[in-house]
Amino acid sequence: MKNNGDWLEISDLDKFTDYIRNIVYISFKDEGSDEEYYEIDINKGFENLTDEEEAELESVLDKKECINIIKETSRKIKNKRTKKIKYLMDDKILYDIIENINQRMVSNIISNLVKKGLLESAFDEEKNDFIFWKKENKDGDSQT
Repeated sequence: MKNNGDWLEISDLDKFTDYIRNIVYISFKDEGSDEEYYEIDINKGFENLTDEEEAELESVLDKKECINIIKETSRKIKNKRTKKIKYLMDDKILYDIIENINQRMVSNIISNLVKKGLLESAFDEEKNDFIFWKKENKDGDSQT
């Protein structure tokens, strides 16, 4: 990233996206746990992610979705001559990017649970939002 006064330019959108996806995934996965630490290197990514964790990350947080979130949330400036777009952020935009990607991951996880039949869902008109509950067996017991 390059510092542009009070703004930071995202100089490598692909690398930045991978980094933010990993941060969101790890912070969600290990919230409240201090059992493991992950070595973070902007050039290498997360050294301690297992193959299983990397596969899970891919299934719950699509890179293209994250790139779109970053592009939509960032401040954009376009070079008049070259027409090249630069993406800029400040601390508030960075917070919004992380929050939006986290919300997308939660939404994707819930959607996957509904598709697998582990959760039921419906739209609640009063709340103007979707609600979810644990699916019950034919016996009336909740599935685990």
